[in-house]
Amino acid sequence: MNRQRAFGYLLSLAVGLMVWAIVSLLVSSPILPSPETTFEAFIDTAQTAVFWSNFGISAYRVVVAIALAWCLAFPLGIFIGYSQKMDRYFSPLIFLTYPIPKMVFLPVLFVFFGIGDITKILLIMLIVFFQILVATKEGVSAIDRKYIDSMRSMNATNKDILREAIIPAALPSSFTSLRIVTGTAISVLFFAEAFAGSTGLGYMIYNAWGYLQYTQIFVGIIAMSILGLVLYEAFTYMERRLCRWKEVPEVTEETEDDRSVLTKISSYAQMIKLSHSVFAVPFGLAALVLLAKDNPITFAMIFWVVLAIIGARSAAMGFNRVVDAKIDAKNPRTKMRHIPSGMLTMREGLIFVIVSAAVFVVSAAMLSPLCFWLSFPVLGVVMGYSYSKRFTAASHIILGISIGLMPLGASVAVTGSIPPGILVLGLALTTYIAGFDILYSCLDIEFDRQEGLWSMPSRYGVMNALMISSVLHVVSFVSLASLFWMYALGTVYLIGLAAIGVMFVVEHLLVRPADLSKVNVAFFNVNAVISIMVFASVLLGVLV
Repeated sequence: MNRQRAFGYLLSLAVGLMVWAIVSLLVSSPILPSPETTFEAFIDTAQTAVFWSNFGISAYRVVVAIALAWCLAFPLGIFIGYSQKMDRYFSPLIFLTYPIPKMVFLPVLFVFFGIGDITKILLIMLIVFFQILVATKEGVSAIDRKYIDSMRSMNATNKDILREAIIPAALPSSFTSLRIVTGTAISVLFFAEAFAGSTGLGYMIYNAWGYLQYTQIFVGIIAMSILGLVLYEAFTYMERRLCRWKEVPEVTEETEDDRSVLTKISSYAQMIKLSHSVFAVPFGLAALVLLAKDNPITFAMIFWVVLAIIGARSAAMGFNRVVDAKIDAKNPRTKMRHIPSGMLTMREGLIFVIVSAAVFVVSAAMLSPLCFWLSFPVLGVVMGYSYSKRFTAASHIILGISIGLMPLGASVAVTGSIPPGILVLGLALTTYIAGFDILYSCLDIEFDRQEGLWSMPSRYGVMNALMISSVLHVVSFVSLASLFWMYALGTVYLIGLAAIGVMFVVEHLLVRPADLSKVNVAFFNVNAVISIMVFASVLLGVLV
């Protein structure tokens, strides 16, 4: 599975979960459980041997049925498709039997084979067999006969024609049919297991329905979906490996549109530097870990808190790119950003900001009414940062505060208040962000002075700015150290803290007043390590 396809799956999953969550909230019925409830139930169920037994049995039935159907349909499809004489004899029979609903054979199969695996496998095989057969036959029939005649004129034998022309023409069509019949096979599998069996995912769903366990019904549906997805991707992988001669699909307007959509989404992600989330999100997760020591935290809380973080950060970064578009266009370092370079329009940027802000507000509302009302001033702070460098060198501190609100927001969502320990964590994040933003802004010192923008380096010089950054990171380190006593964390936290201290020192050794060539290494690489280490240290400090 390539990255673009994986990204498409993740995006579709995220949209589907959002729609599911909103609909379940509006319906507010046990018949439609929320996605977070279903996910928790899925995790619990997936830890049982019964679930994997049912999953394995269903996988076995559907895989064997499709394999048998292909082994029979593929050679027969080649035979009928290649021989016009056989086509005249067999095609009428195929098209007479193809429209017959194969389910009517279920009672007959019961009589001969009982209700065991053989009946279910044969029923699935009977249905998908015709689809594979027809697709294979059409693939062979589409061969230009002049090509066959040309091979014969060069003394090609029937074996050569079969190997070099017929099979290569039939394989892609058969694989296309395999991907299509996957859905059909899963549907038939559910029917057969639900109404004639005591094992398998279909039975699991039907049994849950009988006991009105609606969440378990969705657990079974998700399991079947995973099974179908795995088979679909397996057939796609096999086709790529076995059909290397297959031409690259013609680029149509539809595929161009699909690529354009994915490219646009990728552009949005790059515009807001989604990868930079690694700097701050671990602190939000660390806050949840600390809060979990004294408060129950559900998957729903985690889901909406993380979504709120993503929404707020995306809105803030998108707003920053829109507001600073003209400035970025003048700066050689930033002129190729998406809006100045024309990859995204100003209107698209604004729409992205509005949608992201809406995601943040909705997520906050899902957490609590207090979070909902606080979401608006928070948006004002995180977006207001973008204007701060126009009038104060403390813009780095304001950026730190806007991101440092993250643990505080998580605390309000979970407890409705902000305990001192979370305030300290927020201070650690604020000074951490402000400190490394000063380092990064050293790269723009000349441009900022030329444009009259305010930053620590442009106002006080690189040396003084680096000293201020060092002081901020000392405050950040001391704040993190305070958590050891405030939350009675284990000794392993101290080990992690020591490593974080070393990384802070390394970061400041990399950036010297006379040598700014390693600012990017300090900013991206070292800070990513520090953020992840903070979360890992807090988590291990709580658990060990």
